[in-house]
Amino acid sequence: MKINQRDIINVDFLFPNGKTKNYYAIVVSNNELIEAEGFVYLALITSKDYQSEYYFELSDDMILNFKFPRKSYVKCHILMVTIDNILSQRVGSMKKAPFEQIRNRIIESIF
Repeated sequence: MKINQRDIINVDFLFPNGKTKNYYAIVVSNNELIEAEGFVYLALITSKDYQSEYYFELSDDMILNFKFPRKSYVKCHILMVTIDNILSQRVGSMKKAPFEQIRNRIIESIF
């Protein structure tokens, strides 16, 4: 399956401590990087609303073809890199305008 920037996927998210847990995530890599290198940067999506200085609150009108079961947030400071050929559970995608806001929030949170 082809993965694109702004896709929302279900993935076993690998944390820096080596533990994994199943989460939704948004693909933040641009399509050229995915195509050229075969790896994908993902931002964690969770229902936990702590650390508000680093999260971006999602609403149903920001998402195409999917609704989260609970109120959800992109954790803009928690990213993971993985290879694209293991990703297979795309559930929806983000609209362009909110994605741009998330991308800017990631830059602010990390840099």
